[in-house]
Amino acid sequence: MASELIMMCRHADKFAAIRITRGQDFGTLVQKICERWSDLDPESVIMNYSLVGEEDMILDNDDDMVTMFGLAQSRGLEDIMVNVKDGAKDFTNDTIEVGNKKSDIASSSKGKQVIVYEDEDVIPQFCSHKKVKLLTSDWSEGITTVGQIFEGGALEFKSVLRKYAIERGCEYALAKNDKVRVTAQCKYRADKGCMWHVHARICPGNEYFYIKGMDLVHICGVAVRTLNNPHATAKLVTNLVGDDVRAKHQTRPVDVVKVIKKNYGLNISYHQAWWGIEKARGQVFGDYVKSFSSLKWYIGAAKSSNPGSHIELESDDETKRFKRVFVAFGACLNGFNHCRPLIFLDAAHLKGRYRGTILGATGKNGNQGIYPICFAVVDSETYENWRWFLEHLRLVLAPGRNITFISDRHMGLLMARRDIFPESGHGYCLLHLKRNLRDHLKGTTRAHRERMVSLFVRCAYAPTREIFHQTMSSLVSFGGYRVNEFLTNLHYENWSNAFFRGQRYGEMTSNVAESFNSWIEEERHLPITTLVDALRLKIMNMLSERRDESRKWVGKVCPEMDKRLRASFNESRTWVVSAAGDGVYEVHSFPNVTVDINRRICSCQSWQLTGFPCAHSVVVLASCGKDITDYVDPYYFTQTFCAAYSYSIQPIPTVWMPERPIEEDFLLPPLCKKPPGRPRNKRIPSRGENVSLIRCGRCHKMGKHNRKSCKEAM
Repeated sequence: MASELIMMCRHADKFAAIRITRGQDFGTLVQKICERWSDLDPESVIMNYSLVGEEDMILDNDDDMVTMFGLAQSRGLEDIMVNVKDGAKDFTNDTIEVGNKKSDIASSSKGKQVIVYEDEDVIPQFCSHKKVKLLTSDWSEGITTVGQIFEGGALEFKSVLRKYAIERGCEYALAKNDKVRVTAQCKYRADKGCMWHVHARICPGNEYFYIKGMDLVHICGVAVRTLNNPHATAKLVTNLVGDDVRAKHQTRPVDVVKVIKKNYGLNISYHQAWWGIEKARGQVFGDYVKSFSSLKWYIGAAKSSNPGSHIELESDDETKRFKRVFVAFGACLNGFNHCRPLIFLDAAHLKGRYRGTILGATGKNGNQGIYPICFAVVDSETYENWRWFLEHLRLVLAPGRNITFISDRHMGLLMARRDIFPESGHGYCLLHLKRNLRDHLKGTTRAHRERMVSLFVRCAYAPTREIFHQTMSSLVSFGGYRVNEFLTNLHYENWSNAFFRGQRYGEMTSNVAESFNSWIEEERHLPITTLVDALRLKIMNMLSERRDESRKWVGKVCPEMDKRLRASFNESRTWVVSAAGDGVYEVHSFPNVTVDINRRICSCQSWQLTGFPCAHSVVVLASCGKDITDYVDPYYFTQTFCAAYSYSIQPIPTVWMPERPIEEDFLLPPLCKKPPGRPRNKRIPSRGENVSLIRCGRCHKMGKHNRKSCKEAM
């Protein structure tokens, strides 16, 4: 007894083979068929099949399926042909479906429409394409009946009409176009006699528009259809991609051209895309003004939602214009108490309509990741703004911590740090110093510059003053007067390990601050309130993600630092350790070094400078049978890392944000003058910074351009 049967189903001139089993219910079969043809409604599916010598039989329930299996078995059939129809569409009173037999056509009733179905064309299956549903598919239903109302007035009506014409392929001209009435007629009315038209006018008593008359019969045919539709104007482009442009300010015209082609099937020019972006960005002006107006409300909501936060806004009382804002969330301040007392300072330019600067203070967690502490938005990087920023920073830091600062050598920052944190150590970024030295030695040979930079780096890393002076003498003797000029106002305690006062934990650059600036790259395009909220959301997500991540750690030491301990252990496995007594050991590592595990010092100075066990101390602890992790600073413990991320930034609901601020909360944007020239979006390299050259794929020359930006004549 056959247990399976293949149904060769045919619907809308398409075939599909469906395997069914004996005992399978009718509902499952209908579900399989609707999965093959998504346009079918399970409630309106009608099926029938025919066998040789038998009339067409209906397949409509479980009993019919049992009967079909019995007939197929009695005739030894393994497959059967089934016609699938949509009862809601295929059967009307005025339509008779006829096969390709002459007898069927001859017997059709008079006055009835006869539809002849030909055999399926299999040729397209050899070059099949994935069907894509365009976002324009709903536009064809924009214009429906006489009396249809458009509450947006003439603008909404013309927008809907434009989209309707694009999807239906109707090119029109406006015979009447004013505030009271709009009449659109077929562009080829005179040439082809097409009477397609839509007429709408204003509703008496309000500003609504309603369709008063129309004829939607378009006889021009497919010949007038074009991918370069004249109704795909810059205004339409703004309407389609405006939200994306406002959310992503780095959108390029070429990106818009590709999106319109992919999603809407339209070809637009670069010029149309550019104007569409500019119109969308013109609307951003209103977003910026509204953003400044809502800033006071947002700050109040942020303080109430996040107790312990320090958020201060400064504005001009007379003009009511924004000046600067300082933001430090309580969760970040509490978490920083579990991080090393290191703060990296840097500034980055904003890229929105009202140019400004964001000042940031960033820490480093026990797993060598960035830890945002606070930030401020000011008009520019000046001494006054840095002093204002550091004054607020001093207020929010826990008292008694000996903070070490690391930054570049911006004059305003150096002076402000000296005034506000005179007792703290301040390390200059070694990467910036290397670039400055290269720039100072401009005009000399590259080999000479690199040699001087190498000696300068050795001076910076020198663990003792004796080694420092030896290396410094070589640097000065080989460098000459240029190196002497460079070192004139460069105090040793700001860049050399041997003279630095305080604990730098081996951090010689301000890469952490640079990483923070890169991390907030996208948000720097946003209006002020949106910027502050976007940074809050980004930091909130970071705290949550790292909190969840750290719960999976099983070691006592953070994973990144645990890798360093493993590397140190592998490096020191061949060294011999000799005990001197009282926790003092000699490590025969060629050269030999002395390690005092009680005082946690090593004669190589690495343990003292970094606060983390070096390879010499690791081999001593391992040979003594001591737990290496007991000699690791608690800042690197997993438990401390979890404590740093145990605090949460709470959401700030804006559901009750007023659309228009009250008079006392109203705030105007700062006065700004747009600088001449095209706005820069790329970072300006520091003086002396080596910019890597690449080979262009078009002209095959080394330079700072690629195939897209190549301007070489070919």
